[in-house]
Amino acid sequence: MNSRFCSPGKLLPYLFYLLLSYVLMMCWRPVSAQTVKGPVRQIAIGDTVPDLIISNILNYKSPTAKLTDFKGKLLILDFWATWCQPCVAMIPRMDSLEKRFGDKVTLLPVTYQTEKEVSLFRAKYNARKGARIQGPEVVADSKLSKLFEHSGVPHYVWIDSDGVLRAVTGKEEITAERLEAFLSGNARQMAIKKDVKDLAYNGLTTPLHKLLQPDANPAFKNVRYRALHSGYVEGLPGLTVLKQPGDSIDHWRVTFTNITPFHLFSMAYGEGKRFIAPHSVDLQTRDSLKFINGLKGAAVREWIPKNTMCYELIIPAEKASGGFKMFRDDLKQLFPEYEALIETRTMPVLALVRTSELEKFKSKSDRFSEKYENFTYSLRHGKLSVFAMGLENSYMRSSKLPIVDQTGYVGRADLDLDLDFNDLASVRKALSAYDLALERKLTETQVLVIRDRKPLSVIPTH
Repeated sequence: MNSRFCSPGKLLPYLFYLLLSYVLMMCWRPVSAQTVKGPVRQIAIGDTVPDLIISNILNYKSPTAKLTDFKGKLLILDFWATWCQPCVAMIPRMDSLEKRFGDKVTLLPVTYQTEKEVSLFRAKYNARKGARIQGPEVVADSKLSKLFEHSGVPHYVWIDSDGVLRAVTGKEEITAERLEAFLSGNARQMAIKKDVKDLAYNGLTTPLHKLLQPDANPAFKNVRYRALHSGYVEGLPGLTVLKQPGDSIDHWRVTFTNITPFHLFSMAYGEGKRFIAPHSVDLQTRDSLKFINGLKGAAVREWIPKNTMCYELIIPAEKASGGFKMFRDDLKQLFPEYEALIETRTMPVLALVRTSELEKFKSKSDRFSEKYENFTYSLRHGKLSVFAMGLENSYMRSSKLPIVDQTGYVGRADLDLDLDFNDLASVRKALSAYDLALERKLTETQVLVIRDRKPLSVIPTH
């Protein structure tokens, strides 16, 4: 998914594709474009790491080095990518650790991306956040990622001063306390980051039932009406797909893989017009942990297989108008302990508004495209209403307020924004060039209420 997160300009009515990273894993995305000729032996914790020759090293005395060149200090390989928000959020912490432990620890960033991509990102990051420590880092990597195979970033490999692999972790273990304990020999066993084999499923062309039942009766190869529900399936990404008649198919389909009940209810009650974000959901349940876990790190990875699920509904094109009602009816059967409804409440929001009648954003393109990378956002031939949805559900999902479109603009827009979506002032400044603004307002908005279903009253008989 090239847009790095959701692709809000094409969410609806054509496609809604939501990574489970939205609520659970943030930026848990498969790492691609990493190949190396010939087999490379996978090593286990406790093994001595092969003396591999590393290429494409920046800010180092030479562009190549052997792993043994870093012996004598703890070496932590930091596999990352410029599009990965948790990776980027770790940069200040890594700088702080470098300052504190630089004489005892080497923190070596490693990415499959090119020097040009990384340099562009570093320049923009430094301009916005201030210059970081300029230590060695590896770009255009294929060998290290093959030796220490992983399916998502961030990913950290701990190699001790003797060249022995000691741990493979997530970012939760990268702290001053953990490093201090490791260096003093008092480290407890760290939470090991375990990746699973990626089944490379995106839900766009293949219905879920064909993936889970590849040897099904061929008489059902053109299924037009089917509902499927299963538990967690190892290797599948967390995603949500909505496809409607005319979108290269002759039926209506929603597909969810390894997602929480929260995602099911949010899509079913948003009816394809919106994905209802957490701040627009009122949970009144005893077991809210099933919906929004609030966990981090290793605890999340243990929680996911126990609490996520797969669901798919396929119906004929002529019944598409009733698709979301059928979806909600299914939820009543799958979760009889809950009831859900939409309420209209007056509450504070961030409203996307126009500040003039000028159409500075009027589209000059005839094809939709969207991209956000290196603090640069580009939109072509998109709707402002769906752009606002993207702000709420993806780019500005840390906002404590719902984000709604109140521009009233029904045409298509082009936007080129240089901004940091985590900084509201930065977003407002970028939007002002198009006479757009995000204003705090008190307005009526729809809230999804999910509550425990009250047991039926029992009438005593005599």
